[in-house]
Amino acid sequence: MLEIKNLHARLSRRSILQGVDLTLTPHTLTAVVGKNGCGKSTLVGCIGQTTPYMGEILFSGRNLALMPPRERASLVSILPQTLHAPHITVRELVTLGRSPYIDIAHHLTANDRAAVDHALEIIGIADLSAAYVDTLSGGERQKAYLAMTLAQDTRLLILDEPTTYMDMAYEQSFLSLLTTLHRRHKKTLLVVMHDLTQAVRHADHIAVMDDGHIVFCGTTKECLAANVLEQTFAVRRHASGERIFFTAD
Repeated sequence: MLEIKNLHARLSRRSILQGVDLTLTPHTLTAVVGKNGCGKSTLVGCIGQTTPYMGEILFSGRNLALMPPRERASLVSILPQTLHAPHITVRELVTLGRSPYIDIAHHLTANDRAAVDHALEIIGIADLSAAYVDTLSGGERQKAYLAMTLAQDTRLLILDEPTTYMDMAYEQSFLSLLTTLHRRHKKTLLVVMHDLTQAVRHADHIAVMDDGHIVFCGTTKECLAANVLEQTFAVRRHASGERIFFTAD
């Protein structure tokens, strides 16, 4: 699956990532957490080949940087933090996810149409397929873009703080949907998250970033046992039954 080796990145002459190593376990959800400015979004940009870097990013042993863009897009789909709201229908947006497979004349095959229908059904927005993206709520728009990445039919999905503009109810629904994607549909997910409580609740593995480094990467259980989140974020852990949550220390 995805393996990152000795990754370094600089922006405006400032070092952002410093020797990052990370390996993802297939069919799991790995949450990347860290303070603002620690390099989380830069890491996503490097994987998507939009941010220059030194080091290696490998997919099943092959260097992503050496792949043709269409091949790379058939393996890894990325949902960035900032999303536009074009005046196109939800179905048209989701169909864009088939771009790596569509011929130069943009002809859709029956397989392409089936993939779009399947993505709309899984994400639960088939009833919004004719709605225009720029008329949707923030949560609905995020689901539409998630359906687009799902239609791309990649083994790996990378999402950069996907619940930023969602209210609490939509956030919980969306994160539960991500759990379904990796457990039932065998997707591997790397999700940048800002909410530690949600990360602990939904992630199988947690990677903790601090000042351009990954200071911990392991299972959620191992992360909690080592008190990594408390030390990195200066927070206090609480438990209510089986639910764990954090507050400012």
